[in-house]
Amino acid sequence: MSVSKTLSLLVVLAAVLVAGIVFIQPLAVEATTGSLDKKNKSNFSQSSLLGSYGTAGRANGFQSRSVGVADFDGRGGVTRTVRINANDGSGGRRLIDLTSVGTYSVNSDGTGEIYFLNLSSSGDTTPVTYDFVIRTTESGGGKGKLLASSLEAVQREPGVTASLVEESLTRRNGVR
Repeated sequence: MSVSKTLSLLVVLAAVLVAGIVFIQPLAVEATTGSLDKKNKSNFSQSSLLGSYGTAGRANGFQSRSVGVADFDGRGGVTRTVRINANDGSGGRRLIDLTSVGTYSVNSDGTGEIYFLNLSSSGDTTPVTYDFVIRTTESGGGKGKLLASSLEAVQREPGVTASLVEESLTRRNGVR
């Protein structure tokens, strides 16, 4: 085969390859994202949070930890009790008890916000907001809705004992 025929063949192959990338790849991407969009059409709502959830919190590593219970009513209302075990600043620990009342909203993708008014054992009140994502689900949220089994949340404001507060919530099946 002559050099000119080889070059011509290489030019044709390159043109076919470029045409394939330009025309076929967008179709493949659209087909893939389209099927992902259909699979990811979540069905979350306020009723996805219903019942009793155990909470475990952490702030700034080991500076403080907390445990508690949050009760969601499935309609946007929530109550919570929390015990925080925190550094007392002199090498010891101190316990802080909080009772919270609040509201929450859930987006269709399983993200949302919780607004709490915290009442501490000392009588102080503090409003806080958590951003959360529902991590795992089970059926039972009513009318084909998903029921949250576990959530991860981060508090927007600095906490009582540290600047970054994270919470994990896990549904306690059988507890109302």
